[in-house]
Amino acid sequence: MRLLISRRPSGDRTHALARQRRVLFAVLQILLVAAAFLINLIMLQLAERIPLTLDLTANAAYKVGDQTRTVLADLERDVVIYVLSTEEGFSGSSYLIQAQRILDQYPRLSPWVSLTYIDYVFDPTFASRFPDLTLSQGNVLVTSGNRVKQLQLADLFNYTYTDSGTMTIQSSRAEEALTSAILHVTGDEQVRVAVLTGNGMADLPAFTQLLSDNNYEITAINLTMDELDASYDLALLLGPRIDLSDDALRKLDAFLYNDGAYGKTLLYTADVAQESLPNLELYLQEWGVLVDSGAIFETQAERTYQYQPYYPVTDYVDTTYREGLIDPSAPVLMPLARPLDLVFETRGNHVNEVLLQYAETSGVRPPDAVEGFSVEQTERWGPMPALVLASNRVYGTDGMTQARSNVIVSASTAMLDEFAIQNTSLSNSQYIINLLNTLLERDDVVVIQPKSLAGATLSVTTTQASTLGALFAGVLPLAILATGIVIWLVRRYQ
Repeated sequence: MRLLISRRPSGDRTHALARQRRVLFAVLQILLVAAAFLINLIMLQLAERIPLTLDLTANAAYKVGDQTRTVLADLERDVVIYVLSTEEGFSGSSYLIQAQRILDQYPRLSPWVSLTYIDYVFDPTFASRFPDLTLSQGNVLVTSGNRVKQLQLADLFNYTYTDSGTMTIQSSRAEEALTSAILHVTGDEQVRVAVLTGNGMADLPAFTQLLSDNNYEITAINLTMDELDASYDLALLLGPRIDLSDDALRKLDAFLYNDGAYGKTLLYTADVAQESLPNLELYLQEWGVLVDSGAIFETQAERTYQYQPYYPVTDYVDTTYREGLIDPSAPVLMPLARPLDLVFETRGNHVNEVLLQYAETSGVRPPDAVEGFSVEQTERWGPMPALVLASNRVYGTDGMTQARSNVIVSASTAMLDEFAIQNTSLSNSQYIINLLNTLLERDDVVVIQPKSLAGATLSVTTTQASTLGALFAGVLPLAILATGIVIWLVRRYQ
């Protein structure tokens, strides 16, 4: 009986402990579920405010840079970004995903910015809010007050052609396009550009698009029929094939003089395909720049683009406009160029500076050279000016420049072609934008390097490839085999 009486309480305690464990286990399960729910809720709220992903790409392709962060930190106006697509529409391509990641960071980095995705297919009434725009699926609209900047989906990327002739995305410029658009709609002043037409001017849509992307307002002006008035800050005279009339040159002169206020800039580009332009060339000589005949070539293959002698790169002479480059070591390509020379460096209030020049290994093929022209027949060698800044200045009593107008003379029109402007290994686009922004005294601009998602490539010659193949397919396996045999022999006879 004593044994039975002593066991009954023990059994009761065991059952009680078991019930307590079950209750405790149930409570723990409830707490774990609640904790998981709370953690997910907290992480969801954090994800809407700060990025919780880690960008491990070499060029931080999925994060906005310091310039964009500075622009967003300085915002004092509401900015609304409308994306005419669903969030799920940014899929199927690594570049589309990258563009969406960039878009999503803007409202996180500034309380003044909001981002809205519009399902344009099911909300056609949205277009009625922007009657002056032709909208399409994939557009990005950046708005602030009554100002709107429309970006096509294609504006977020740079493109190139493959060897088979198909177009493919080369790099992303989503951050540059969006940040520039924000500066455009929040800026107080707009720089106006007159693209001069007629006289066989070159059509350079990639360059004018570059200016537009950097918040320049583009207008086509025909010098014969239209007035080049003081409302324009910059005039483009790009590779004309027909000489300008005296009346057209008087308009250019009046534009640059600006009733004594100066403050204007003219960009002129020469081209090897031009015939003699006596009126225009005499006008440029008055500014101190001689545009000679012939074609510039380079004798050093490493100083050319794809080993083409008439596609040489240039050296920086004046470092003022080089300092703002993201990669100052990247060269400026100046192909299919005519030789330039300085008539004078200073004369009265005129001051001329060589900004870029061809190397001493460059030469000039004369215009009357026969088909069998050889390097030995070259009479003029470098260094030669490639880009010249001629300015007419007004000085104050303290000797400081109070006002100036500028004529930029480029030996090459092709330096502004699409293949040069959109090539991220060249500085053509950044350099010309830096130059114009500085001369026009702009501070509402950003220069952001396009970001490529392609992996780095290892370029090797045929000899190097054969050597590496023999090393990995023959020498290395034999070395491993020999090492194994040696280890086996040592352990076998110890």
